[in-house]
Amino acid sequence: MTATLYTMTPTQQAGVMEWSEVGQPVFDHNYDAITTYDNYGTTILVGYNKGSGSCDTFELLEEEPWTKQVPNTFELGKDWDSVQPFYMMNKPHLLAYQAKNGHMYFFPLTKDLKSEYPLHFYHTRYPYTTNLSEVKCAVDLGQNFVFGYNNTDGAVNTWTISATAKSGGKSPPLVVENVWAHQWAKGWTRFAFFTWGKENFFLKTNTWKPNVNIDHFSDDLSEGTNEVGSHLHLKDDQELDIVHPFMVGPGDPYFMTYMASNGEVTLNRVHGDCMGWTTEATVTAATGVSQIIPYRLGEQNYALFM
Repeated sequence: MTATLYTMTPTQQAGVMEWSEVGQPVFDHNYDAITTYDNYGTTILVGYNKGSGSCDTFELLEEEPWTKQVPNTFELGKDWDSVQPFYMMNKPHLLAYQAKNGHMYFFPLTKDLKSEYPLHFYHTRYPYTTNLSEVKCAVDLGQNFVFGYNNTDGAVNTWTISATAKSGGKSPPLVVENVWAHQWAKGWTRFAFFTWGKENFFLKTNTWKPNVNIDHFSDDLSEGTNEVGSHLHLKDDQELDIVHPFMVGPGDPYFMTYMASNGEVTLNRVHGDCMGWTTEATVTAATGVSQIIPYRLGEQNYALFM
């Protein structure tokens, strides 16, 4: 498949972002899940195929050809719905999640791109790990955690990931514990997680009862989240296909929106009070895209459309 790569660059004019197409990297396969992570100073893109369980890995470059495929010995298995990175004890990991059975596998990764034996976690009684439509790894004051939400019934949970003194068998020395179980309205989707300083926030859209919110994670994860802004105006909020966060410059949080039918993209800078945002660019990109991967190399922001 041929992807399209764009750059996003702040300009001298306040509130204006420049958007440019810079390349069309070619990949041998379509991927069901794509993520990036920092592998000891090198940014790696991981493409996962749930049918075969195979992964392709690429080093992301600051010039043509923009990507360089590198070998890996990842053994994640088949049928994962999402794959995403987190860091534990200065070591990269991947969390693989399957909604149907609620299984979470936490894979430590080595510098030479090998997956080690994972920690396996799932919960088939309350609070359930099954049928989560949103799963996100994040860090709160040094504490790793996983946020999960079910948009069919509104169940929402937070699990902490902590290190233990030692582990039994081949599993890594990790333990997962539920610290918050709550009930939201159903219908929330298109979450975009971002940080202000060391505080965690997220934008979310409800398509059951139309609404757009920005929420904040409490420093004490057992206290859950609290709403900062509600009924915020987001253009085409009920028709958007993708909403994705990214960071610019010294740490300003942004998010992009995308409509697959016409390729319209907006780039939006979140206000400091989290009560809105400024749209710094409205542009047209490739149509029919199902995944967007924003990343940053050096001082340049990129967005890979696949």
